[in-house]
Amino acid sequence: MRPDAATLPGLSLEDLSRILGSATRARSARRWLYAARPLPASLPPAIHGVARAAWSKLLESAPMPEWRLVQRSRSADGTVKYALDLRGALVETVLIPGRGRSTVCVSSQAGCTRSCRFCATATLGFARNLDAGEIVLQYALARAEAPASAPARNVVFMGMGEPLDNLDQVLRAVELLTDEAEPRLSASHITVSTSGVLPGIRRFLREGRGQLALSLNATTDEQRAKLVPHNATWPIAALLGALREDQRRGSGRRCFIEYVMWDGLNDTEEDARRLVSLLEGLPAHVNLIPHNPFPGSGLRPSPPDAVRRFQRQLAAAGIRCLVREPRGRDIAAACGQLAGLVAGASGTVA
Repeated sequence: MRPDAATLPGLSLEDLSRILGSATRARSARRWLYAARPLPASLPPAIHGVARAAWSKLLESAPMPEWRLVQRSRSADGTVKYALDLRGALVETVLIPGRGRSTVCVSSQAGCTRSCRFCATATLGFARNLDAGEIVLQYALARAEAPASAPARNVVFMGMGEPLDNLDQVLRAVELLTDEAEPRLSASHITVSTSGVLPGIRRFLREGRGQLALSLNATTDEQRAKLVPHNATWPIAALLGALREDQRRGSGRRCFIEYVMWDGLNDTEEDARRLVSLLEGLPAHVNLIPHNPFPGSGLRPSPPDAVRRFQRQLAAAGIRCLVREPRGRDIAAACGQLAGLVAGASGTVA
């Protein structure tokens, strides 16, 4: 398949209607895709609700993306990590079951274009961007395996890659996930996370649907530049300024701030005071994330007491602040750990 070829998960309802000859058939095709258990590697010769002649056109022009499950790992807490081969590119996807609904963490790139010190994906280098169909496919795969009691209703772009360095395809994927046909996810249940790519932040906030999460992780530019090299180009004040511009436009978006915590690096009382000052006037929701170690990072997670103290300081200042408990740490599926299966993929399904 050509890298730019159309695939069923990457087609808008309008494009699908044109190929199949009607919107009713297009909706039937979408229902089939998101009801398939398990998700097939290729399209069947026919499906219910679509005439064979029309379906044949789809088989020729927009098949499934080329994908293969390399490995599946299940954590003791129910988290599932998938290693997928997408046209030779290895990526990871995570299904996180919760109370009443599950979250799917999708990758937007194979590897990453950024070099954040605290993220294992940065050790892989960059292979290529994923197209929208390949991003949506990850959701469809995980959705098919989500518990019946916790359907997959949330999507977070927090897997491998910097989403805003592949913004055209990310925007398209979000539109596909939230349009009027299946899966019809709520835009408020989709979150795109960024390490701080300012041009992409501004464009996403103007054009995109869904929420934006800024991985801030520091309260001074000196601190942050040691963790996120591109902070030298787009410093903290500029990043938070873009969020304030969005608020002035009346978007109504919540401001999600991701703050990974390291022992003695960014977890002091002074850091908490600075963070309160930085977020003044923003309707911020801060997620505190104890660092998830991986070999060679050289960073230590903050002790639980330090995390709780930091949380209390922010809460006392009126900032909504939650501690994100690690999920899937035993299978290297926690935040910042995605690289293990890809680096050692054996070609067998676990």
